[in-house]
Amino acid sequence: MTPANGRKHIRVVAVIQARMGSTRLPGKVLKPIAGQPLLWHIVHRLKKCRSLEDIAVATTTNPADEAIVEWCNAHNVTVVRGPEDNVLARYAGTAEKLDADLIVRVSSDAPFIDPGFVDHLVATLIEQDGDYVLLEEGAECAHEGVDPFSRRALDRLMMDAAQDPAAREHVTGYFKLHPDFVKIVRAAPYPPLAKKGGRFTIDTPDDLAFIEAVHARLAANAGEASLADLLLLLEREPELNQINAHVKQKPIRMSGGLALIRCDGGGKFGYGHVKRMVALARSLRDREGIGAIFALNGSEDAATPIRRAGFQAAMLHGASDLETLIDANNPDIFLLDGREGPSRAELEKLKRGVAVTAVIDDSHDRRLAADYAYYPPVPGAKALDWRDSNTLPRLGWEWSLLGLNPNTGAARAPSSLPTLLVAMGGSDPHGLTLRMARALGALDSVFRVRFVIGTGMKDGSTVARGLVALKKNYETVEGADDLSTAYASADVALCAFGVTAYELAACGIPAIYLGLTPDHASSASAFADAGMGISLGVADQVSDADVLRTVQWLLNKPAARREMRNAGLSLMDGQGAARIAADLSAALAIAREPLKAAL
Repeated sequence: MTPANGRKHIRVVAVIQARMGSTRLPGKVLKPIAGQPLLWHIVHRLKKCRSLEDIAVATTTNPADEAIVEWCNAHNVTVVRGPEDNVLARYAGTAEKLDADLIVRVSSDAPFIDPGFVDHLVATLIEQDGDYVLLEEGAECAHEGVDPFSRRALDRLMMDAAQDPAAREHVTGYFKLHPDFVKIVRAAPYPPLAKKGGRFTIDTPDDLAFIEAVHARLAANAGEASLADLLLLLEREPELNQINAHVKQKPIRMSGGLALIRCDGGGKFGYGHVKRMVALARSLRDREGIGAIFALNGSEDAATPIRRAGFQAAMLHGASDLETLIDANNPDIFLLDGREGPSRAELEKLKRGVAVTAVIDDSHDRRLAADYAYYPPVPGAKALDWRDSNTLPRLGWEWSLLGLNPNTGAARAPSSLPTLLVAMGGSDPHGLTLRMARALGALDSVFRVRFVIGTGMKDGSTVARGLVALKKNYETVEGADDLSTAYASADVALCAFGVTAYELAACGIPAIYLGLTPDHASSASAFADAGMGISLGVADQVSDADVLRTVQWLLNKPAARREMRNAGLSLMDGQGAARIAADLSAALAIAREPLKAAL
């Protein structure tokens, strides 16, 4: 990290983002705690940091925030004002004014900032010459509300991501969503605070009551109690947590609104629904400025890729959970993608108060209660009856929703050996992977065969070991949420029909499809009719000899593969997620028009 202006030391400043607007507790930054405003507590603790040279408050040009400016002026704290709808611009303006080399982003709702912890993060960032710092993976820490990052990271955000909604509204949140954007380094656990915390931020009146109560219980004046003191108190008297335990952190509601996505995933469902809805959530967030949270029906492991992508995921355990989530979050858009879910009548009830409701590839009669429905042109979708509904169906290859964007995947780099990719789904509930390995045993070893071991496959590591022991040209692809790299080295694929079939077509990989159900086999026939691959029908009705014969034929027919590749690339452009996100955003804007007129 090189200091600016020829300085010999790195200038570290703290920037507190603060404004008076708050939907659940207006004016909270100046609410008193133990006799002093919340903002005073934050500044008071930051002044004890050894690493900081200056502290500033970044607020908005909204007249309501004049009160913050007056407080800062009265307490000799630098204050910088900027656009209300662009937090990133406010940080850039403040960093410029303070001539910062390293910025510590500070939330204005966390009164128990620990100076030692701030210094620990700053020291790590400087020592490792990083741009953003996180604790080591899995490290517990009760602290929250601070994010150190470099000036060069801020400059890059302004140059390359200034129009991205996540960067504009959440600044450092962009680094978590795009971990390769800047150099992220990891700090060792911080022993004094290396334990689970509670809810120590202030967002509601009950949060304020909790913070006041712990000050009173500690008999502490403003600024005297430390976070370590608070943690020890809660170990002795855990019942204090009940004051605000019911308060849930609000999801990121971006300027464009909030979408609640209900989907199936894991176990008996596989992971296709999750993969494609994460792609749609990313397009809503990054392209349309619409935040997203997930309501997941299935197993906990399916929540991992959702959370890794930066979205909240709540598990559904009962029929009332979905209604509770809608009531708590007031989404603008409600999306459904799954085999299970509410009935038509239940959806009619759930959608009240939601501006736009949509379903993805849904044949259940609940689709008739949705505003929009999106389908690829497969036989089952073409046969759906839309009478007695106001739903607008979108039908076509352009609405196909993938689990990846083929335009950002790995570049095509075929192996020196012709390669067959075998992908039987994330959980492979029918055990087709081993069956295909045995069926392909007679395949000439001049061909390389790569088997995808899905993240939810039962005894996946045992299956993988068994596969590579069968033949020397058998390899495995394990633990991959995104198969872009595997696709890039494949010449032909053998797959269980599902989201993978769409991804293969979009990447130009000729494929042979096995349906797990008659419905899957019917959909696969549409891909075959369009020239993107070959459908063998329902897997348990296909002989191993037919599988081997078809694979051998396609591997030895380069002209047929070229035609299938061209068909896939021409029909499946991979922009379904972006297209659906834009369609939903436009629908939301139309739905809001009557409200604007009323105002």
